[in-house]
Amino acid sequence: MFKKPIHITISFSVIGCSIILVLLLVFSDVGFGISSLIAMAIGGLIFIVSQWVLDKFIFERMNLILDKLLNITYERRVLKLLDDPFELIDSKVNTYLEKQEKEEETLNEQQNFRREYIGNIAHELKTPIFTTQGYILTLLDGGLEDERINRDYLRRADKSIERIIDLLDDLDLITKLDSGEFPLEYETFDLIQLVREVFDALELTAKERNITVAFRTSPKKQIFVDADRNRIYQVISNLVVNAIKYGKEGGSVDVGFNTMSDQIVHIEVIDDGHGISDENLLKVFQRFYRVDKSGGRKQGGSGLGLSIVKHIVEAHGQSMNVNSKVGVGSTFSFTLKLA
Repeated sequence: MFKKPIHITISFSVIGCSIILVLLLVFSDVGFGISSLIAMAIGGLIFIVSQWVLDKFIFERMNLILDKLLNITYERRVLKLLDDPFELIDSKVNTYLEKQEKEEETLNEQQNFRREYIGNIAHELKTPIFTTQGYILTLLDGGLEDERINRDYLRRADKSIERIIDLLDDLDLITKLDSGEFPLEYETFDLIQLVREVFDALELTAKERNITVAFRTSPKKQIFVDADRNRIYQVISNLVVNAIKYGKEGGSVDVGFNTMSDQIVHIEVIDDGHGISDENLLKVFQRFYRVDKSGGRKQGGSGLGLSIVKHIVEAHGQSMNVNSKVGVGSTFSFTLKLA
């Protein structure tokens, strides 16, 4: 029960007791002692009655206010979670404060993310821009007339500009994925054939590091899925490129399939590279995150690839996972809906 306004009821009792005592002394022949006992008894009764009346009045009024303002009639009367409105107010206030605290933490995390995000974008753009600027300035300072370097520097500047364009394209794509304004063009296609196309496109890239790219086991002739073919090509290509880029030179990259049910197929991209530590494993899908930051920039890329891959897979309503062990290798996997 809530704390009663005891000072009010005590005041009523004292006043009532005094009035009764005066009336008894003035209008009766009862002695002072008896009059005092009678007055105290009536004062006690007044205290009990006034306490009950105030209690009932406040309780009912608070119930009415809570019903109107907090909309808790169902909670209190049907579920009978709390009988005391003040306890319910306390509970609601605590819940509200906890919610506000969580929202504040989320807001701080979002602000930190935005700062890091903008800082990473600036850093990724700065390197190719300064590189391009250096080549152009060299050409303007007389290098344009030097046939030994003019075409070479123009080609290098062009590569840097291509890197900027790729980064901007990735940023545009991930922004659309975040906003949900990214329509997928579903179609039924053969997943085996799609992977073969990826292998063909990356054959030279794999040969540069003497890495073998193949199916893990002899696949079925065909595995038909319902998905956006171009985006799934992007997913598998990105995963295979990463496996080649960060895998062990002279090693292998395998793609495997596992039909989990009549509706789902599980796709794995497996390498035997250096692996990823547990600490880094939790961050590999973050934007601009690289396990080997220096090595990642030397080998190119926007640092957005895995984040985009995860977004595309989740846009299909499927899941993306990674398992890795340092010194053994990594396995990136995702699911698709069978046709």
